[in-house]
Amino acid sequence: MTTPATDTPHPTSSSPAIEAVFGRILTEIVRGHYPTGARLPAERELSRQLGASRPTLREALRRLGEWNLVEPRRGSGVVVRPMREWSIEVLPAYLRWGRPGPGQATIARMMVDLLALRRALIVEVVRLVAPRITPGSTAAARAALERAWLLRDAGTAFQEEDFQVMRAVVDGAGFLPAVWMLNRMSGVYLEVARTLSEAFKPPADYHESHVKFLDALDRGDGDAACRHIGDYLERHDSALVSALEVFA
Repeated sequence: MTTPATDTPHPTSSSPAIEAVFGRILTEIVRGHYPTGARLPAERELSRQLGASRPTLREALRRLGEWNLVEPRRGSGVVVRPMREWSIEVLPAYLRWGRPGPGQATIARMMVDLLALRRALIVEVVRLVAPRITPGSTAAARAALERAWLLRDAGTAFQEEDFQVMRAVVDGAGFLPAVWMLNRMSGVYLEVARTLSEAFKPPADYHESHVKFLDALDRGDGDAACRHIGDYLERHDSALVSALEVFA
């Protein structure tokens, strides 16, 4: 396993030193070393432990605060916030290193829930954008699909193009709120996909299923489009869960 500094998702436009400190503290929090309500060591001590300058530490803590992981409290220093308040950006790190406590869902259960949430979200987004599809507006999605299929054995490159298929559908429909939502989710989606890429490869019916999905959109048949993408995701996710049980 690579070090948290390079393997943990982190904000962009960050120096390597800040990324390293950010990743190490993030990993310690999701592992439960610093549980909810715990106070992080004082700035001087934490800087010493991490071998980081205090400005670097402050910036890393600020960015952890942007993900709702920690907050400064008067008289208490920097404190870990409850899990229910964390931002979705924490998810990839939690799936890798999380240590669920009593009463919390296991990592396997969270993975199943995550896949179910993804299916529901994608199908509902398709239902909303279908009436806005105009002739030719799926061209970019079809191009991304062809690139994804050509890269189906290329791991990360496939995941990136696969994500662009749905983003291009939404963009082609001019549904800006969904485009912005997908923009925000892209980093999380790709980090999770990379985490799972060793356990599961694109299914054989990936291309065929997506062509049917896009054809239905072009015909203006939103119900058929939802059915095609929903059925595909059901099959895909069932096979993925089975693969993860083998790799667990």
